[in-house]
Amino acid sequence: MQIAPLRLGEGSRGESRAGVRPPLRPHATHRTGFPMSLTLEQANRIIVAALAKARALKLPPVGVAVMDPGGHLIAMQRQDGLSFLRIKVAQAKAYSALAMGTHTRHLATRFEQGGRTEGFFTALNALSGGNVITVPGGVLVHAKDGTLLGAVGISGARSEDDEACAVAGIEATGFAVTLDG
Repeated sequence: MQIAPLRLGEGSRGESRAGVRPPLRPHATHRTGFPMSLTLEQANRIIVAALAKARALKLPPVGVAVMDPGGHLIAMQRQDGLSFLRIKVAQAKAYSALAMGTHTRHLATRFEQGGRTEGFFTALNALSGGNVITVPGGVLVHAKDGTLLGAVGISGARSEDDEACAVAGIEATGFAVTLDG
């Protein structure tokens, strides 16, 4: 893909005052031209809903991390009493889902197969600086049209409960989750 040079007088939203339009991007973008991602407000709403689910289930303290599609942290919160390492685990769960393009539940299933798969995940963990986690609790966030918007990672309770809270947070804010595929 060849990128047209910016010309003096060209607007930041793609409008052209000099008669040159920037090339179309192959992925969904905000009106600003940047790749689609969850906003800070959306990330915070996911966190609030996920923490509400944790309270409703009477879980031990959890931490919630929300990342954009590039694995950058958008927002993070932890409940009082959560151990300090758990929030890093929550971030690693979100990161792992994004890095591998699937929910960490699927990574856990693959890891349990052992053999070469175990070696593969050991290598991934080394390549990522220790940020690959192969237990449930990292869930991808999609727009209704299927566009990847980011991921949620939760840690502090049983991994299956972490995942349930992540799904609840995502669905409560109107985004899509598909855990079976």
